[in-house]
Amino acid sequence: MAFPRPFNPSSSAAQDKELRAAFERAQALHRLHGKSYYFATQLFPRPLRQATYAIYAFVRVPDEIVDNSPQSTPQERQLISLKLNQWRKDWQRAYQEKKSADPVLHVAALTYHAYKVPPQTAEDFIDAMIQDLQQSRYRDFEDLKGYMWGSACVVGVMMSHIIGFKDERTLEPAAKLGYAMQLTNFLRDIDEDFQLRNRIYMPQDELSQFGLSDEDIVQRHFSPNFRAFMRFQGQRTHRLYEEANEGIPLLDKQGRGAVLAASTLYRAILDKLEAQNWNPFAGRAKTSLPEKMWRVGRALGTSRMVWRG
Repeated sequence: MAFPRPFNPSSSAAQDKELRAAFERAQALHRLHGKSYYFATQLFPRPLRQATYAIYAFVRVPDEIVDNSPQSTPQERQLISLKLNQWRKDWQRAYQEKKSADPVLHVAALTYHAYKVPPQTAEDFIDAMIQDLQQSRYRDFEDLKGYMWGSACVVGVMMSHIIGFKDERTLEPAAKLGYAMQLTNFLRDIDEDFQLRNRIYMPQDELSQFGLSDEDIVQRHFSPNFRAFMRFQGQRTHRLYEEANEGIPLLDKQGRGAVLAASTLYRAILDKLEAQNWNPFAGRAKTSLPEKMWRVGRALGTSRMVWRG
């Protein structure tokens, strides 16, 4: 497949139409569910945009299965587990055959092969989705990192292979960007994750260090201690963004701008949280489209040296 154009020149017009529709389906999922990331993705050249749509859709489908399915009983959780395992089987077959009747799996398989993305990354992601059914609390940060590796860091590894790199050291900061983005989501969504899904991703030992417990989240009890806890988590996440951004020059030039934009936009959510006094119960922290454009423009304008060399 000549991937710079998503259609095989030797295929029939009907096949081209089907492939175009499959990529459009993946793009629609990305546009609907990943607004900040979708905005950043527009800085990629077209082939990388399409590959990113395929990757995003591939991880979004099982994520939606977990997050938007009832799971209050063992039977409901078992049903979700069956769906995830079926998704894994369908994916493995799609990867092996380089095709699938499912449009998302079809373009994901083509993308994985075209860019030589390690297949284990897909397995690790699905494992993390299954873990979400089995674990709703995390003992400490190392415990949480184990989950975040599969739920977010492997996406950074996937994207690094799509963008391109020459040095394996690129993958460490790519993983750190995954940690930073996932932690940002966790901090923003503390209230929603518990109220809708009975999940608390904050490390239990760190809650205790600040004189807090699950009950503070359950009762939406925002206190000076909770503010200090959130500030501590925010500072850790800012550091991860800084360390992740150091890896941007290791990526091929064609992808550096989009990665910096994604990092900038997700990091802006931390600024929004800080602006609301680090209170996650005060409303969902988010940026407007004009603010996204301003932040990305400023980041790109002041970081030109990143793309030299």
